[in-house]
Amino acid sequence: MVQMEMGGSERLVHNLALNLDRTLFNPSVAWFYGNRILKEFSDLDIPLYHVPKNKRIDFSTMNKFGEIIKDNNIHIINAHHFLSMVYSFYGCKMNNRCRLIYTEHSVWEIEKISWKWKTAGRYLLKRADGAVGVSSNVSEAIRENFNLPADKISTIRNGVDLKTFSKKIDKKAMIRKEFCIEDNEKVIGIVANFRKIKNHIFLLKAFKELTKTFMHVKLIVIGQGFKEDPENSEEEIRSFVAQNGLSKKVLFLGYRQDVSDFLGIMDIFCLTSFKEGLPISLIEAMAAGLPIVGTEVEGIKDVVIHEKNGFLVQLDDVYRLKNALNTLLCNESIRQKFGKESKSMATSAYSLEHCINEYQNLFLSVSGNEKHNILC
Repeated sequence: MVQMEMGGSERLVHNLALNLDRTLFNPSVAWFYGNRILKEFSDLDIPLYHVPKNKRIDFSTMNKFGEIIKDNNIHIINAHHFLSMVYSFYGCKMNNRCRLIYTEHSVWEIEKISWKWKTAGRYLLKRADGAVGVSSNVSEAIRENFNLPADKISTIRNGVDLKTFSKKIDKKAMIRKEFCIEDNEKVIGIVANFRKIKNHIFLLKAFKELTKTFMHVKLIVIGQGFKEDPENSEEEIRSFVAQNGLSKKVLFLGYRQDVSDFLGIMDIFCLTSFKEGLPISLIEAMAAGLPIVGTEVEGIKDVVIHEKNGFLVQLDDVYRLKNALNTLLCNESIRQKFGKESKSMATSAYSLEHCINEYQNLFLSVSGNEKHNILC
């Protein structure tokens, strides 16, 4: 994976490493950026490899990957994102005999690849062993941009552990007390790292307008920014909250391992991204039985059906976003109706068990070893 942080793609890698059948697979994880190993990954008790990438094109990193593959007899690499695929290719196909599966998480990540790298990608992926899109739109973007045959591409939708949301100890009262959320206050939540593409400011603008007429409401913001990330929007977000007098209404919780507990105290989940792949945070909110408000963009509109399990609004239409939130806050029956539909949709289409099984079947189809050493 690209970084040792926890976003949607890293969550999928963690889920794979945690849940792959250990009688068939020996998982391990490698990454480029981030010196601090997250507890979720250290708790997996599997090999972890930090392979720093220090140059724009870093051949030493490619060589290091090759050494890891050779020294640890890696049979399969599942490279998440284009950068990981490029740097894995040499070790897989030039220096060792290892299968390579490329997983991409969003259309926009493919679209931002320069034409030169897309040309290189066509060459590399024709020699890879398969590609995965987390949605049909992503799979189609892989096919079109890299000129791959359809039978070389699989669509495996992200999944969540539905058991996490079906057998939970109710911690609502404890959390509300800890964060000074009054009994009469409603809670809107967003789970998204502080990146410009997540468009937090749009939500904050609508929330500011909402508080003028709906006084008893708080906004929970779960996520973090990364200093080295050119997309980092944390300073802008915190400045907006401070400058608009929202500090007592907006709760910044940073990175949390217990997101499911906080979904339990939310009345509405909101995601206002400019673009998405198939956001795990949104699927988790649905599994928790929450009504959704989101922007009408790919990745969100693929999961949220307008007026069935939530509301979709056009990008940066502050008035409509504020009204959508207000409608749900003021109407418990609609919240319950949408929330019930969200849970039903998550249960039927986005189970982690199905996701893991699909990956396992793919890995087994490309390698004939009795037990597979796999690097994500």
